[in-house]
Amino acid sequence: MLPQWLHACIDPCTCLSTLTRAALEARRARRTSPPFKKPPAVRILEVGPRDGLQNIKKTVPTAIKVELIKRLASTGLNAIEATSFVSPKWIPQLADGPEVMSQVLPFTQQKNINTPVLVPNIKGLERAIQSGAKEVTVFVSATEGFSVKNTNCTIEEAVKRARDVAASALKHGIAIRGAVSCIFACPYDGPTAPASVLDVVKSLLDMGCYEVSLGDTIGVGTPKQVQTLLELLLKEIPANMLAGHFHDTYGQAVANVIKAYDMGLQTFDSSVAGLGGCPYAKGAKGNLATEDIAYTFEKLGVSTGIDLEKLVAVGEWISQYLGQQNGSRAGSALSAKKESATVSSVQPSQPKISREWEKIEDKGDYSVFRARNVVKIRLTRPQNGNAMTSEMVKGLTQIFTNLASDPSVFHVVIETEGKFFCTGMDLTSTATTITSDNSAKSNDFSKLTALFSAIDMAPQTTIAKIDGPCFGGGVGLAFACDIRLVSSRARFTLSEIKLGLSPAVISRYMIREWGIPFLREAMLTGREVMPSELQRIGAVHGIADGSTALDRLTEDCLDRLIKCAPQSAAACKNLVRIGWTNPGGKSQDELVMKTFDCMMAPGSEGVFGIEEFQKKTREINWGHFWAAKRAMS
Repeated sequence: MLPQWLHACIDPCTCLSTLTRAALEARRARRTSPPFKKPPAVRILEVGPRDGLQNIKKTVPTAIKVELIKRLASTGLNAIEATSFVSPKWIPQLADGPEVMSQVLPFTQQKNINTPVLVPNIKGLERAIQSGAKEVTVFVSATEGFSVKNTNCTIEEAVKRARDVAASALKHGIAIRGAVSCIFACPYDGPTAPASVLDVVKSLLDMGCYEVSLGDTIGVGTPKQVQTLLELLLKEIPANMLAGHFHDTYGQAVANVIKAYDMGLQTFDSSVAGLGGCPYAKGAKGNLATEDIAYTFEKLGVSTGIDLEKLVAVGEWISQYLGQQNGSRAGSALSAKKESATVSSVQPSQPKISREWEKIEDKGDYSVFRARNVVKIRLTRPQNGNAMTSEMVKGLTQIFTNLASDPSVFHVVIETEGKFFCTGMDLTSTATTITSDNSAKSNDFSKLTALFSAIDMAPQTTIAKIDGPCFGGGVGLAFACDIRLVSSRARFTLSEIKLGLSPAVISRYMIREWGIPFLREAMLTGREVMPSELQRIGAVHGIADGSTALDRLTEDCLDRLIKCAPQSAAACKNLVRIGWTNPGGKSQDELVMKTFDCMMAPGSEGVFGIEEFQKKTREINWGHFWAAKRAMS
């Protein structure tokens, strides 16, 4: 027989009662337990303007660097590494450090944004002080091999150099941040001993650094290595005095950040669009993209203070300017998602119009195609950058002159083959534009102005489809057109000033399309102008990511234009043109009245359009309308 106490234990009713009491106790405990604690916020130091740009081969103008910092400042970032005061001999890209600082300090100080700068020695510190820097970063490698190769001194010498900089900076009231390179491995010495990292970090803190950034320079670290290193460092150093700077060479950077955050670190360095390659692993990613960790922390409910959507836009802009792929996985995905949503929102409800292009003329240097009411002109001198010869200009002008009297053509597209859209007039030694014959020069000038005038005066809607850089007269060719659709490869450079010339030929249309302040700066500096800059001022009307996307963008534009009455479009062009040449004048008033009279005349597009509207016709086929009118005439 079972003991009485055992019967009680196995009695279903007794067990149920016991379980119920336990559940109630647990519920009471939950009610009285402390509320959910929000995870601590993180601070992100954006290093793109310095670490991200310093190894870019082509020179980035000061204006672009300043614009990058301004855009980053608008995202909510409160710390942006602005530039470096390393010798211009070693880092020519950042030789304009003083100019950058003079332009960014007024607005960064107003927004209370820290702008630390990198300094290698006392001379660099002196330049930084003269430029108004309030915070500087000193750096030391944790390995001898990298120290010698990177700074031409031993670790001991590098620490002494940093200590001298720190002592002088502190006397001037300047904050000091430290940075350690090669915390996990060195491209010359192999794996790094954690104890070596600890020694360097302690040296930097001892000299007055308020924080030390731990740099995985070649991006080989893993979360396990992060844990091992931090377990050692955190025994002697508070977590709030350490920051993480993880490269993404092997795709481990985000995981390393999360491991470091879980262990107490709350400051991390990163670069917008992942700018800054890894020089020790060809083709590998370098800096961790700011968008990637901002996205990760946002999904974890951890505050970064960053507007991710704005940050993604900055990453896309600077990537397009530099002509390189966006290095941020999250940034690229979010940008593509937004672009897809935008495109889908403007797609026509009916199936797309299929166009079959028929070549109707081939002149060698250019070809002409036609698909129903659209003509396409393609420049075919890719080996010469599609530079225009005198004969080409004459032939293209004749095409537009002939099209002006052809009511069956509604739209004209100009496109090109090869890397360049158009590099302007052919200035090679064999070109007729280089001559001492003044009459020949005048003839070339007249031909080019006649071409641009023919395009501008064309009754058709003209589209420049730009899939590469434009120079000089090539820019003029694009902006004599009504609509500009470009790929991310497009660039616009008014380079005449670099050759001792002035863009007088094209300025008539450029001033109208770009506006006086923008055009003046672009002409005087001869710099590259990015599609995103021109889209912002309305001079570019669509940007596609690559050639295939540009083809689709152009076809979509033609699909929309085909719904618009061609004669009405020509009238709109005339109204805009006279609004530019004679605003408020008698000629403008007369043209407005004449346009209204023509619009309401019997048999006009306007009268037909109103009739179709009253019939509740959703979309008018203007091709059929004009074909019928031609058949009756």
